[in-house]
Amino acid sequence: MNASPDAPRRAAPRVVIDIVVSVVLLAFGAVLALIVLGYATLYNGLTAGCGRGPFEGIQCNATVLSITVFALMAVTILSYFLAVGMVIVSLIRKRLTFWWPLGGVIVIIAAFYIATWIAGMVAPAGAGS
Repeated sequence: MNASPDAPRRAAPRVVIDIVVSVVLLAFGAVLALIVLGYATLYNGLTAGCGRGPFEGIQCNATVLSITVFALMAVTILSYFLAVGMVIVSLIRKRLTFWWPLGGVIVIIAAFYIATWIAGMVAPAGAGS
């Protein structure tokens, strides 16, 4: 009987598949993060067409748009680097690693759709058409 406090060894093929899937997801997450950051910078110009006049709700509110862009960039960067860091920690602890980059990709996609929804509410009527 082994009285070692170490974690039990994982099966070799499963470890290789886990690492390969994690690397692929991290590469996809990096490309996705760069695309999202590129779109976030484009959102800054949405309120440029706002003229004078009363607007309803948050339409043409540059402050809301700036906060949304900053939050989208922060969430994207933090979720990607958190995924990378937790993959490293999981590899050291000999745990499954693919959950972390998968979660990072899901968070980036969700943040992008929420920010796009808010940017659509802020954009003046007729913008983008």
